[in-house]
Order: sequence, then C-alpha cells, then structure tokens
Amino acid sequence: MNLANRISILRILLIPVFMIVFLNEQKHPDLKNWTLAIFAFAIFTDLLDGAVARYRKERTRLGSFLDPLADKLLITATFVVLSYIGRIDLWIFVAIFSRDLIIVLGWAIVYILTNSSSIEPRPLGKISTVLQMGAAIALLFPVPDLVGTLLVRTMLFFTFLSAADYIWIGSRKLEPIPR
Repeated sequence: MNLANRISILRILLIPVFMIVFLNEQKHPDLKNWTLAIFAFAIFTDLLDGAVARYRKERTRLGSFLDPLADKLLITATFVVLSYIGRIDLWIFVAIFSRDLIIVLGWAIVYILTNSSSIEPRPLGKISTVLQMGAAIALLFPVPDLVGTLLVRTMLFFTFLSAADYIWIGSRKLEPIPR
C-alpha cells in the first residue's frame, strides 16, 4: 500500500477520535483546542494524500476510492455530531447525507447496468465538499451568526446543485447508445 493511501486511512481512523473528543468537549470545554487540532489535521490529510499521490506518481484505484470515502465519512460524522448536540437542524444533516447516498446508489446502478465503475469527481461536487468542510469548521468553532448562516445556506445550495448534477450525469450514462 502506498503512502497516499495510508494517509487516507489515517483520516478514516481520525474520525472516531474526533467524534469522541468533540462530544466530550461538550462537558469539558478545555478540550476545544484538541477538537480543532484533530479536525484541522484530518482536513490537512485530505490535501496531503492527493499531493503525495501526484508528486510520487502513485495514483491507484484504491486511492481513488479511499480519498472520497474518507472525505464523506469525515463530513457525515461531523454533521452527525453537530446535529446530535443541536447545533444544526436534523434536516441539514439529512440533506448532506442524502446527496452522498444518491451518489453511491447511482454509482451502484450505473455499475450494475453498464459494468463501468468509473466515477469522476465533478466540479460542483468538489465545491460542495469544500463548502461542507467550511461550514463544519464554522459550526464547530462558532463564527458570527450571519457568517455561519450564509455559509450553511451556500453549502446547502451547492449540495443540492451537486446532487442534481450527479443525477444528470448518471442518467446520461444509462441512456441507450445510438446505433
């Protein structure tokens, strides 16, 4: 296994650590710096694994699966705990999770029907992920209400737009090929 994939696995392993520290922070505010450090490091590993894979020319099929999986797990876990402690409404978590579920189920359907397992990241998907991470940071470490509200609304807009984009692209892959 190459270094980039190990970094992605490290990000996945950081998720339960982050969740435990964050939830304990609710009772022990002195843990806030640890929460920030763990989350920031997890986001840094997202940048690092891609840079390492490109620099060392070690892009792999496993890496193309692990990296977005680690991103989605980190985002999902973060919004689960934010919803659990009441910092966001449950429907916001459901919207984010539903987009990812639609993408995974759509990929499975395309794979079953076409035997094609390739899924390319879409620009709107990347924007959505960056905004989700930005909104998570703002919600974890409160910013002024107006900034947080605008960031969450922008994130939700791009989350819905990205879901529609993936549905459109997936449906085009299922269209019959003209003969």
